[in-house]
Parts: sequence; C-alpha cells; structure tokens
Amino acid sequence: MPICPAVLNHPTIEYLKAYELMDQFKAQRGFITYDFEILNDQVMKKITDQTTLLSQLSKLSIASTEVFPNQEKSYELVKRCYTLFDESSNNYQEQLKNYGLPSNSSFVHLKLAQTFESAEQIYQCMKYENENIAFDRCVKVLGWNSSKFDIVLLLDALDCELWTMGVPIGDLNNTKSITVTYKKSYMKLQFIDADNLFGSMSLKACVKDHGDKSENKDVFPYEIINSKNWKQVFVKSEPFEQEDFKSQPKGGHSITKDEYDQYLINFKRFTNRLEYLKYYNINDTEIMIKPLMNLFDTFEQFNIDVLHYISIALCVYATKHYLTYFPSKFNLESDKQTYYEDFDINADYSYPNPNAKAFILTTGYWKNKCYHYKQQDYKAGRETEKNVTPDDYDYYKRLFETSVCSICSAKFTYGNPPSLDRQNNELPHTKANCLAACVSCNIAHANRDPKIASLYIKMRQYAIKHNQPMTISDERIYKLLRECITDGLAAVFHRENIAGKTHINELTYDEQSNKMISQDNENVSTYVFALDGNSLYPSSYSSVKNENIPYTDHRMYMAGRSKLYSKKPYVVKNCIDQRKNIFIAKVKGYFPISENNNLLALLPVFRNIEIENKEEVIGEYMYLQAQKHSLPMTKKDRKLTILLDTNGQFMVFNNYYLWLLIDLGFVITDYKAITVFEKNAAYEPFVRTIMNLRIQAILAASSKEKFYKLIINSSYGYDTLNTKKFGKIKMLDKDDTFIAQHHPNHIGTRRISANTFAVQIKPKTATCFTSIQSGVFTLDNANYWYLNYIYNFMYKCLDRKRFHFVLADTDSIYIAIAGDQAKDCHQQFESLVSDKQFYEQHEYQYLPDPNKDIYDDKKILGFSIENEGYELTSLGHKCYSMIVHKWDNKKQQYEFKPKITSKGISKTQDISHNDYVNVTNKDIVKKGINGTLKEQDNVMSTIQVEKYALTGFNNKSIVLRNLCCSPYIKGLTAKDYIIKDQ
Repeated sequence: MPICPAVLNHPTIEYLKAYELMDQFKAQRGFITYDFEILNDQVMKKITDQTTLLSQLSKLSIASTEVFPNQEKSYELVKRCYTLFDESSNNYQEQLKNYGLPSNSSFVHLKLAQTFESAEQIYQCMKYENENIAFDRCVKVLGWNSSKFDIVLLLDALDCELWTMGVPIGDLNNTKSITVTYKKSYMKLQFIDADNLFGSMSLKACVKDHGDKSENKDVFPYEIINSKNWKQVFVKSEPFEQEDFKSQPKGGHSITKDEYDQYLINFKRFTNRLEYLKYYNINDTEIMIKPLMNLFDTFEQFNIDVLHYISIALCVYATKHYLTYFPSKFNLESDKQTYYEDFDINADYSYPNPNAKAFILTTGYWKNKCYHYKQQDYKAGRETEKNVTPDDYDYYKRLFETSVCSICSAKFTYGNPPSLDRQNNELPHTKANCLAACVSCNIAHANRDPKIASLYIKMRQYAIKHNQPMTISDERIYKLLRECITDGLAAVFHRENIAGKTHINELTYDEQSNKMISQDNENVSTYVFALDGNSLYPSSYSSVKNENIPYTDHRMYMAGRSKLYSKKPYVVKNCIDQRKNIFIAKVKGYFPISENNNLLALLPVFRNIEIENKEEVIGEYMYLQAQKHSLPMTKKDRKLTILLDTNGQFMVFNNYYLWLLIDLGFVITDYKAITVFEKNAAYEPFVRTIMNLRIQAILAASSKEKFYKLIINSSYGYDTLNTKKFGKIKMLDKDDTFIAQHHPNHIGTRRISANTFAVQIKPKTATCFTSIQSGVFTLDNANYWYLNYIYNFMYKCLDRKRFHFVLADTDSIYIAIAGDQAKDCHQQFESLVSDKQFYEQHEYQYLPDPNKDIYDDKKILGFSIENEGYELTSLGHKCYSMIVHKWDNKKQQYEFKPKITSKGISKTQDISHNDYVNVTNKDIVKKGINGTLKEQDNVMSTIQVEKYALTGFNNKSIVLRNLCCSPYIKGLTAKDYIIKDQ
C-alpha cells in the first residue's frame, strides 16, 4: 500500500482531499494542558545493592489550562483550573453529586469529569461547519514528561462507571498515549506527552528554545513537603530557604543563587506558600502552550496536523511522506526546482507495465481463495451455500485472462493479482454478486465512501508511477531488511590524544608472523579536530546529485517498491556486478591480506558481531581492569564494531555500501539472497526545503531555527520502527490477568484498579506499516558516504603518517593531526596535503568554502568542522572529553571549554575532564548516581541508582596498553596484538 499517513491515516484530511476541499483545512488548535504537584514521603529503603527507594509520591494538586481556538488560527486561554487535593473540603461531596460520581470518588475522578465537560466545548469550537467532514470527537490533554509520571498518577481514576479506558500505546513503563471515552457522549480525552513532540528535553529548555522569551519555568521545593507536614508548611508567609530546594535524585544539588533570587522576587506577589504553589502549578501548564502553538504554525504550512500524532518522529515522518505526493508544498521561491507534478485526484495515473506477465490462475490459488471467501462470509453471518467453489476454476481462469479490474480497469498480472469484489456487501461471494478486481483495489474499496476509495486507488497508482516507497508485504523481504538495520557507528581508535605528547600511531599486519603491530611513528600530534556530516542521515536519503558518487547517475537513490526477490546465487551476483539497480543483498566475503595495511586505520565493514568477554578475545588489559573493579560483565555482548570481513557469516548490505567495499578490494565468497527495488529521489524536496528554511531562520536570527533543526534531526528513525519491540497491552480483570501472567509471552502487569489490570504480552507477529526500506537505505547510504569521504578523499591527498583517527560518533569523526607546530589548532588539513592538485580540486566539494556564505557551510552531503582543540581523552563509545578551543562571540576571543560526553549518566553528576584522564592514567573508576521516577509496588516513587559513570571498559575493540584500540580480526587472538617501540 502507498505510504502517506498525513492523508490516508487522517480521516479529516482524507475526506478533504477526496472531495477537493483542502482550502478548508485547519490544524487542531484546541487542547488542554495539565500538571500534577506531589507530596514526597521519604522512605530511604535499599532495594538492591545499587538501588535505593528514596521516597514515595502522592498527589497534592492538579492544574490545567484550556486552550480554545478562534477563527484567525490563533487561540485564547479561556480557563485556568487549579485543584488542591483536600477531600475534606466543605463542598467536595456536592461537586461529586453534580457530576454523577460515586461518593468514594477521588479528586482525580472529579477533575476528569470537569475535563470532559470542557472538552465538549473545545470540540464544538474545532469541528467543521460541514457535518460531513470527518472530525473525531477527541480532545488532546498534554502533560510534560507525563508518560513516565502524570499518566501514572491518573491511572487509578481512568477505570470508572462513567467512562472507559482504552488500550495504552507504548509499554507499561512508558505510556506514550492513553484514550478515555465518556460513555454518554462518546467524547474522548487522549492523554499524550508533550515532551515527545519536542524530543527529549526539559520543560525549562523547551520554553527557552521554542517559546515566548517572557515566560520562564519557576522553581519549587518538592522534597521537603510530605503528607504529614503539607498543611503546616503552606500556611507560612515567608519564602522557602535556598537549602529547601535540594534534590536527592539530582545528587543533592540545590538551585543556583540567581534562580533563588528570582524566586524571592516572584514570591513577593503572594501572601503565603499555598498561593505560590497555585501560581507555580498553573504556570507549568501555561508555559507549554506557546511552544506548542509555534510547533503547530511550523507544520501547518505543510498541511500537517501536529495533534493528530503522539511524537515529533511520527509527525516528521508524516511530513516527509506527504511531500512525496505534494512536492510543490516544499518548494521555496528561493529554491524553485521541478521535481514532478503534485498528486491530483482527477488525473489518470494508470501505468501499465508492458513487461509484466499476465496472471494465470492455478487450481491451488483458486482453491485457497474459495476457502477464505467462505470463512469470511461464515464469520460475517452470511449464507455460504451459493458461494463460488473450486469447481468454478475454468470459468474464473478465463475471466481473469480476458477481463480487467472492474474498479481501475488494470490488467491482471503477477504483480497485480485478481480477487473478487462483492457489489452488495450484505451478500456473500457468489458469481452473481462478484466482479473481478485487483487485490489492492478490493482492499481500498472495502466499505469506504466511493470518493475516498478512489483516493486510495489513485494514490497507489501515483506511487507506482513515481516509484514511491510502499509498505512491504513479503515476509522474506521484511526479514532481510531487518537484518540490515544497525545503529550509527560509535567507536574509539586511540584513547589519549594530547598535543605535543601523543605520537601518531600506526597499525600494521605482519603476514609472516601473523601478528597485528601497534607502533608510534616519529610524528607528534599538534591538535585534534572533529569533522561532522551536515545532517548526515537527511543528506543520505536526500538523493541530491553529487559528482563524488560514481554510481547511478551520481545520486544515492532511495528504495521504492520491491520488484524482485531471489535466492539464486547467479541472480544475486549479476545484480551486484551490473551496477544498475538498487538493492539489498545478503553475502559473505572478506578483504585479501594484501589490503590489510591500507584498511586497518579504519576498517570499512560496520556491522554487529557477538563478542565473548574472555581474556583471549578482549585482551588482558580490559579483562584485568574488569576483574579488578568488579565491573558487571556478561558472557557475550552483541556490538556494532568495525570489521575486515563478514566474520564468517552472511551479512546484508545495500548496493552503494557493497559497491564501495568491492571497489576497496572486498571479495564475495557466497551469495545468499537479494531484493531489488525501484529507485526514487522522492525525499529531495523535503531535505532541501527544511535545510534552507533553517538557514533562512539563522540569517534572520529567528527562534524558528530551533524548530527546523528539530524537524531535520527527527526525520530519520520512524522508518525502521519495529512493532516487535512493543508488547501488546490488554485490559483484563483479575481472573484473566492470573491466566495471562502464566503465559510464556507475558512481559508485565500494571494494576489499574481493584479489578482491572493492564497486561503486556509479547506479540507473535509484527506489523510493517512504515517504509522500512527507506530506513535501511538511509543507514547504509550514510555508511557509504562516511567511508567515501575517508577513502576517496582523505586517503588520496593527505599524508597518512601524520594523522590517526581518535573516535567515531555516528556522523562525526575525530582526528589527531601532526600539523605545523607554529600554527594553532585551526589549521585543519593545511599541513597534511600530499597531493595538492587533488586536494584543491575536491576540498570544497566536501568542506565549507570560507569565501562563500552559510548555504555552502551547511550544504547537503557536506562536512563541517565541529570542534577543534589540543586534548581529547576517549574511554569508550560515546564516552569522551575534549578541551575545545572555541570562539566566544560575546568576548570576541578564543576560549578553552570542555566538551564532555557520557552516555547514560545524568548531567547533574560532577564529571570533569580530569576524571576521564584519571581513568586512563591512574586506573580509577568513577561512580555516579542517577535519580529517576518509577512505579514501585504500584506507588509512584523516586529511585536512586548507583552505577559506574566512567570505567574505561571497552570491548568493541582490543584495547592495548599504549591506549590504541585495535579492531577484531578473524583468525587472531588478543595475544597476537603487539606493541612495538618507536
């Protein structure tokens, strides 16, 4: 099926497109924001040696702000609500009675009843005057970081006799969305996490980057207020002390003096602490609104309705695929290009394939069809006595050979097989009631409005004509694609890099002794700098023409429909050798020994392998360090690393990556399977437009630059989403929950109420509803382009004895260089050039030209200088610290600033550059504490986990005592790696 979720998965836009009413489109601008404040009852209980239960949380108050849209595509804050959870208040029972709630209902039940009432008013403001235009009776309710916190506090009130709770989206520990339906009016509230619409960031950072500069996130001392003292604490008129703001989950840190001074200024407006709490609670709901409205404005120009989606990744995914049908929507006046015509529902997109083989009905195929038609009618309660039978084979064989689809008039081929379309959906599959139709047309037709069915059919024809991405229906192809999915490369090559001290290190293979030798040469590094791919993943799927791509018309095309799958070795080999089609192929191979020394500095095969954590595998240095510090270590790890071959197993590559490997000397020894795709450049207008809009925002000093950066950085990832990762959640009663918990595929259970439980089950099957082939090609195109720059530019014109690679971090490569000692660290490659003519010919095809503007600096498929400095220590993947020599615009001078990266460790930890150095030089490990919110024994709690922050343990390569990280080579053990003195 075609992929265009902005249309085909959005009933409103689907109707507007089908009836040519898109001029009436309006994005949803009515919604509700909410926020809980909590009481913090200290527990301080050890759960495990590393985990401590700090406190249990209970509800103190809730605030909400209701946003109503108006006619000018703007909004107004009609109502701000605040409720303190004091169920002993005088009119509490009266309020419950007014909403028909039982007397034992909580304040959250009352709040939900009030929210349903407000939602009805918001819905009436948002819906279309034309009642025929589909518009869901659903209002979005957004909280910040609510998937891990606020939704958990709501759960016990979602099961009620007045409303029903839908199945949560996500998993039990991270509920991305949950829908509650009011039984009388069928009004729905969909609770979603606003944080997911902006990526992972704090509310404070979001307001700063995307909101109104006049608004700020205030502060509140959560941890000193508990269920016993809250009434006494809040009646006081004096402000809290600065010490009161200390946070155990944040390592005992308090707010800064500037933040406290601002708090004192704000507090003067209130008579007591309770009034400040009310202001603080409401303010948190209000400051979400401006960033959300700015987000809606950014996407509405592309006809995208943000509130229809639950994450920025899904929102951008919808935008990216919308442009493949309406490219003119993404064509700036400043960048006018002709791609292809927009989709037009009145146009004819029938595109017969003259080479397609006519469909010949077989007895087996027909017998299977008859069986399923009978089952379908039986389940629907229709009579089956007069159904078509296997005896009708001859009749339908002739019919399919001589007729065309009754819906789209296409001929039946093996790529477009026939089926029977019932004319009267109340009647069964009989000869009199059925006409021949394409399977795809039959699916699109179903019980839909004829105009909407026509929209589906024509969008599919349009997708076929323009080779657009389509869903994968062949399980063999799906499995092959999933095998090809890896993360971005994160690897360390040399751990210590200090200007004036560290020598350039070379790895060589001695064939005679079968040893790997690490040896410093005479050149001493003078600086370190990082090259960063300009939005590497979007560049890699942009299909923009570049003369440095020697294949397929100098473009890295993206995959559309699959047109061939084969396991025949000669077919696989021919497709690879011809270099015409784009494909993914499963092969086994190696690089000849004669190529080893040319490749060892950065091996070109980026793939996952299993690594046994044995001394003879990972090496004595790492193994002993793990033993000495009692570091947690499994028997085996599966890691993405750099390789010289396919490790004796079959691996999957796309055509560009595989062709580059072959050009570097890779020898294929066996062929397993191949899938060939139609090629397209469908994403080019999206990438060009968003990157140019970002540059224009930078030049205008506009805050929209942050939005366009968010969009481009979120545009890869959803393509490869695998539903296998998400367990199926069922809402069960106590008896069924007991049975489900004994099922072998049971993942977890969460209590909702006394007799309602959310049970998560591992699904037996996965659904592929995304363009997974686009995700795979993005990853391998990025690998190709990354290596193409190194092997076909750097290695061809730079003196390789004067630099070594330090680390790779997805789209960046850090390099230590022995340059001109008389110059500073900003000399880039100037002193390394060995082939001046080649360098000058190609330099600015990759790197920014200082004589040109920002458009060249951020060009698609370009590289830019990310960081420059004199010292970098790297302990493991995504764990490094660099002293960066950076220009300060305010002071108008260069300054030294540390850039610290430590994956999985809270940023509140006191980790400095010296800590990285001490791990390397003094063999010291540094522990850190991560605080988190988590449900413990069905109670929302704060948990503190002690973990190793910096250890230096790295098993993605063999770390030698000279701090060189050598790649795994099949046939060598760790003892075959030797350090040789200079």
